[in-house]
Amino acid sequence: MSFGIYKQGQGYWVRAMTAAFVGVLIISAAAWGWEEAGAVRLPARAWTFAINSVQGQVAPGDTVDLLIYDETSSDGTESTRSLGTAIVQEFTPGKGSAATIVVGNFSDNEVRDRGGETIQILAGPQDSPTLTAQVRSPRPTPIFPVEYLQSATAGGIMLIGAICLYIFVGIKKGTVEFLIATDGEMKKVNWTTYREVKGSTIVVIVATFLIAGFLFGVDTIFAEIFSAIGVLEK
Repeated sequence: MSFGIYKQGQGYWVRAMTAAFVGVLIISAAAWGWEEAGAVRLPARAWTFAINSVQGQVAPGDTVDLLIYDETSSDGTESTRSLGTAIVQEFTPGKGSAATIVVGNFSDNEVRDRGGETIQILAGPQDSPTLTAQVRSPRPTPIFPVEYLQSATAGGIMLIGAICLYIFVGIKKGTVEFLIATDGEMKKVNWTTYREVKGSTIVVIVATFLIAGFLFGVDTIFAEIFSAIGVLEK
């Protein structure tokens, strides 16, 4: 037994083709896992907001209040309420009244998870805020790149698949004996020669055209007969 392979060299082609086929399935499963993992929404460690109608300014380290729509408003008008607070990590002024702000270190996990609902940012006291801005497009920064999760998922599927393939095709006596026996039976098969396959193919093609022609002729004759006696109308 070399490298742990049970009966190495026996049933080579059946074992090799089985491994190749299962390998394709494993790779397909890994690709599926990659796609599915890419759709996972990871918790955000920070939110980047493109803001406009900016009045005032903030600096990294300042605390800002994140405002969202107030669903509990009873008067039918659109109002806002505070979702929670966050700390400014970056503030980049843009053209005119536009800017970009990155916030993190949220007051609680709900604020972190619902940061994408933010419609307005407020810094300082409400009666005299140091910054007010309308949020246009929230963009989360996940706790780690989603590619890491995709790579771990696809790599895990391939690793587990490779281990299972090695066990069942390489070292598990029951399956290996079955594959070796299958290879032995395949060697007993009387494979048709190229000349026989070619001749049989030609016979089938010719017979197909002859039968089709015969049926077409019979159908045409009967159609003419029934048309002549008035059963069919052209």
